[in-house]
Amino acid sequence: MKEYKEVYLDYRSHPITITTQAYEQIKALVHASMICKFCEQGYTRENPMVAENVCLRCFLLHRDSPPRDLTFVGWHTSEYAARYGYQTYMFIDSRGYVYLTHSTSAHTDPFNQDIRETLRHYGFAVPERYTLKSGTEVELETGSWRTIYGDFKTSPVILVTYHEYYGNHIETAFLLYRDGSFVEFTRRRNPMRQWYNEARAEIEATYQPRIGYVVSSGQDGEDRTSYQIYDYHMYGGVVARAVAAYHKTH
Repeated sequence: MKEYKEVYLDYRSHPITITTQAYEQIKALVHASMICKFCEQGYTRENPMVAENVCLRCFLLHRDSPPRDLTFVGWHTSEYAARYGYQTYMFIDSRGYVYLTHSTSAHTDPFNQDIRETLRHYGFAVPERYTLKSGTEVELETGSWRTIYGDFKTSPVILVTYHEYYGNHIETAFLLYRDGSFVEFTRRRNPMRQWYNEARAEIEATYQPRIGYVVSSGQDGEDRTSYQIYDYHMYGGVVARAVAAYHKTH
């Protein structure tokens, strides 16, 4: 085991060998002297370092890409981050989606919706493991949750899609219930098959020549149309029926 440490000052190509005791002293001094590279102020509990060398206030001021409608929630518990010595922080946009940033990431890094953490924030249990057709049980990737159907802020039931573009290439969907239960969505079993078929029939009834099918309505109130019907077009109708069934039994 090495009894010394190597540090760098002005030139990263020239390491300096020092004692481990000196290294601990330097590390403590560095941590006590850290400042934001924009405002040159130290960090506080109310204004922490939410990105590498950038405080919360400057992070919100100097990000030049969407989303911009963010509300800071605070420190986010992460065993992985704790293990590797950095902090994770949570933001929420105006629609309720969760975003995470890390104290080791650049303030210019992409800032994307975290679907898994959004679901967990609103009280839904998210599946962690999945059984393949071969019978092998595998872990689900935290970054492979794709789209939420239903009002995850208030609805007792929502549907979320999952798609791996690598690894086991799992592509599926789950109905999640606010009571902590969940079930994989499949058209092979009732009542899910019935919900799917009813939702499809509802869309098929909207067909008009040169317009196509009305598959959904946007936030602006305008209908969304398509000349082809895909599985995800039915998911909103499936959720509505799952919610109705839930209310009948609760």
